[in-house]
Amino acid sequence: MGNFKISLEQYRGASYDIGYGQGLQIDRSLLTMFSNVVSEEDIDLDELKKVYSLHAPHLLHELAGIADSMNISLCQAAIFSGFSAPEIQGMGYSSVVNANMLVRNYDFSPEIYDGRLVLVQPDEGFASVGHSLHVTGRTEGVNEHGLAVALHFVNSEDTQTGFTAASVIRIILDTCKNTEEAVDVIKQLPHSWSYNYSIGDSEGNVVVVEESPFDIKTRKDQHTLCCTNHFQREDMTQLNRDHVEDSEERLDYLHRDDFKRMDGLEVFNKFRSEGTHLYNEDYLEYFGTLHTFAYLFDEKKVYTAIPGGEALEIDFSEWVKGEDLEQTELTGHLNI
Repeated sequence: MGNFKISLEQYRGASYDIGYGQGLQIDRSLLTMFSNVVSEEDIDLDELKKVYSLHAPHLLHELAGIADSMNISLCQAAIFSGFSAPEIQGMGYSSVVNANMLVRNYDFSPEIYDGRLVLVQPDEGFASVGHSLHVTGRTEGVNEHGLAVALHFVNSEDTQTGFTAASVIRIILDTCKNTEEAVDVIKQLPHSWSYNYSIGDSEGNVVVVEESPFDIKTRKDQHTLCCTNHFQREDMTQLNRDHVEDSEERLDYLHRDDFKRMDGLEVFNKFRSEGTHLYNEDYLEYFGTLHTFAYLFDEKKVYTAIPGGEALEIDFSEWVKGEDLEQTELTGHLNI
């Protein structure tokens, strides 16, 4: 059993200043960690500037702030964008989304994990909260308009130069107000690998986008959508990995347990409970639960927790109004 903690960081203002503040705050070991996976030669800086300038120019300013405060080149800081480089992905994401909630687990290894819950309110975009991936990206999150999104890794076989799923989520949170806009953005962006995106908004519009670098389809339902790590549409299943048995078992569990009848907090606690098929401890196999995240649309509240720790409740509407959180970290433990 090992101690486990993640930082809770809050930033407001110009995107450059948000980046500068993050560069001062984040552990430099993250730069080393990502550099071991991504080399500067992997980064096409000119292409990155071109694509970000088209879809999210303020994130270039954020990267520039990170570079300046960490005293590194923009090309080195671009490792934190994840663009045009190998991705870092987990293997066991599960979620449910309906008009009342989006709840998800993120499963991977603590050795390759940002360990940061980040709240941002950029002058050039919408305020949001979520767990970071590649520093500027998000594994999931919700913005000030009540648009919530979560990613689910599917396959890395067929690739192209494009955005990581974490970057896609950050762009969505910063620039979109609802599910329809989020789907439109996903269709416009170049994608590097295959992912599912669970999406819901404050108007009760829910969808799962099944995205590969070469094809994008959606799944809709009037009630609850469940999602794991494989495509469910018949016309997308040929893009799945060869072995998706665990993903299918988790999906069966989500359908068996009647999440439609539970309220959001009950579902959140179910997801983070040891002993369910949604909670994993295979950390050495890159398949351990690292955090649970929920957004309750009606209450405008975020709940998140790490293993062995207390749940954090955030009244996000109050944070958007300027009320900072006093807490600076989440603490827990992993059964390793």
